[in-house]
Amino acid sequence: ATSDAAKALIARGVKVVEIDTQNVDHLAEALKGADVFVDAIVSTPDTAAASSNFIKAAAKSGVEFYIPSDFGFDYQRIDFQHPLWEGKRAIVEEAIKAGLRVARISVSAFLENSFNPALGFDVANSTVNVIGSADNRFSFTSKVDIGFSVASVIALWIENPSAVPHTVHVASDTMTYGEVKELLSKAYGREFRLETEDPIEVKKNALAQLPKPGDNIWATILLYLRLLHANGVGDHSVNHNELINPGEKYWRWKKTAGYIEETKSA
Repeated sequence: ATSDAAKALIARGVKVVEIDTQNVDHLAEALKGADVFVDAIVSTPDTAAASSNFIKAAAKSGVEFYIPSDFGFDYQRIDFQHPLWEGKRAIVEEAIKAGLRVARISVSAFLENSFNPALGFDVANSTVNVIGSADNRFSFTSKVDIGFSVASVIALWIENPSAVPHTVHVASDTMTYGEVKELLSKAYGREFRLETEDPIEVKKNALAQLPKPGDNIWATILLYLRLLHANGVGDHSVNHNELINPGEKYWRWKKTAGYIEETKSA
């Protein structure tokens, strides 16, 4: 453990272990004594083998509670098959078969990654592009809030395992495209235009481009993220925020308006 990040963790009292993700016995030894395992590997077809080995090792070492690298859209709500989300589904199914208690944390879109033209928010050209209606609701979750959510779900499981649902939906904020347009207009001091696209045509084109095994899934992933916002998959208006952070007792959720103000540029 020689990286600056590892050294910083060690300085704070964290036990850091170098591992070989291809060696299940080595991983099991590293996990010995742990009750909970959080998989923070970016979940892709290329990393599926590593996650699978972690699951085998966790089961072998006596880990009871597993949080998969499933931070994003809830694949149970998606009405088409995409290698990214089908891979996440397969990992969860493997963990359940291995006897682990699984809690997925579904966060919709990362707040910090959302304001770019490919996702419909073109700040440079003062444009918000919407697939469908400007009244479509969708959710953002800050990466900081995701970290707090993971810690709170673990704490809840320790206190009362039966209280933790299989899928925990969280959201820092939920808004419509029209509301975000108004926030951007106010923050930047200029009027943002709202442009719309036909959701039926967009979905038709997207499904025609679905990646096949071996394809680069990232080449078109932003198109599918926008599509999920359009069909309501990204709407976490109904969520478990109060279950894991009642009355914002443990932390305050990051709001979109505050994030825009903090990060806006001229």
